Amino acid sequence: LARDIPPPPPARRRRGQADVGGARPRPTSSVMASALIDEIKLNASNGDSEQYDLAGFTPGWLQDLVGSCLGTTLPAKSYVACKFVIGGGKKTRAKYDPDMLKHFTEALRAAGLEEDRGASACAECAGTYKYQHDTDKDLKYLHVFPKVEILSAGGDGDGVNGGGDRTDGGNARSPEYQCCSCTFEEFIDLVTMNVPSFSQKRALLKRMRVLQSALEQLEKMLVEQQRLTEQEQEMYDSMVDFSSKVDHLNAELEKMVSRGRLTKGEQKAMIDDLASKLEELDVMIATADAEGKQKKRETLEGKRVQLIEKSDAIASFKPIVYAMANERELNDLRAELKALEALEKASGGKLLKGADVAKLAKKPQIGERIAALEGEDKGWFEDECRAVLFTQKAPPPAKKKAASGGGGGGGNSSGWLTQAAKGGGRSAPAAKKTAPSNPFAALGGDE
Repeated sequence: LARDIPPPPPARRRRGQADVGGARPRPTSSVMASALIDEIKLNASNGDSEQYDLAGFTPGWLQDLVGSCLGTTLPAKSYVACKFVIGGGKKTRAKYDPDMLKHFTEALRAAGLEEDRGASACAECAGTYKYQHDTDKDLKYLHVFPKVEILSAGGDGDGVNGGGDRTDGGNARSPEYQCCSCTFEEFIDLVTMNVPSFSQKRALLKRMRVLQSALEQLEKMLVEQQRLTEQEQEMYDSMVDFSSKVDHLNAELEKMVSRGRLTKGEQKAMIDDLASKLEELDVMIATADAEGKQKKRETLEGKRVQLIEKSDAIASFKPIVYAMANERELNDLRAELKALEALEKASGGKLLKGADVAKLAKKPQIGERIAALEGEDKGWFEDECRAVLFTQKAPPPAKKKAASGGGGGGGNSSGWLTQAAKGGGRSAPAAKKTAPSNPFAALGGDE
């Protein structure tokens, strides 16, 4: 008897292979963009920052992606970052539009997003983007930080409304609010004492620009004869000499760069930023060539030369080194605490000798002392900038002639000390110098 033999399953179509006969239509722009838009919105609602591959995306699809998603305010559990793969090296470049960076950034700027090379997933950076070329993976990324509305019940008013219908008055004791509400002379003193480094000044400037945007929104509301809330009115009235303060910070940052007042980490961050700008300029120069715009090309070439000169100048300076005046005491205390923790772990809950019990009894006091020293004279945003301010590994205590130097690691002085990095070891005369009475006086010694 003949049996009904089921037909063989259709051959699995390989990616990129055309269908034969009754071929399925290729996905339209709206289908491709909406699928990615739904994924981004779902991840944002969960507070997830994810990576998305834009291989095969056309300029039209990018317009849909920005117009319906990245250029709007997304409901989110927390501030998120969207990392888009937009190009790569020889092995992957064929999958991406060679002008994707140009089309993508144009769409983002048209939607009101701004470039911020130091951006991250935080309130201050909502509505920004930045470009990155990962030379290790040989991939090019565009990080987008969309405006979000935090989905949290109650809260303390930290939510961001991307539509601009209301502004966040901010914490009245936050550094940026103190700087915006004081006189210009007081502002100069606050900057000198609390943000001595380049990274800290830039962190303050970024936050002040957020408040500047809020101030502009309040002025717009007043022009439109909208009534301000009590908090908004208080914020508007408290802003003093705002533009002058922002200009002063910008001038201070430029002065620090021109004089080489950067740490090794800050130098690397600046050079990496300039390298990214050069890559973008190369794309713009190639576009100007293709469009036959010679004058525009010459202007861009001039900017390119300036960036190269600035990068070379930054690299030519010896980096400065920041260190806490009580750093040696901190290192000794941390070593002692680590030894006590090892002793406690090795005991395994067993009874200890009287001498060991006496040692472990000091553990709480050591922890409190470390916390006190770490908190002494800590500048604004120091924890945020620590990775580029301080060396990752603290130098070991000096073994030679350490006892004879009177200016050792005693805890009687605090604040930051700075010096230009030197190729050789420390010289004996330098070790005999006493710490300045003003802990920040050393920061401006060569200015």
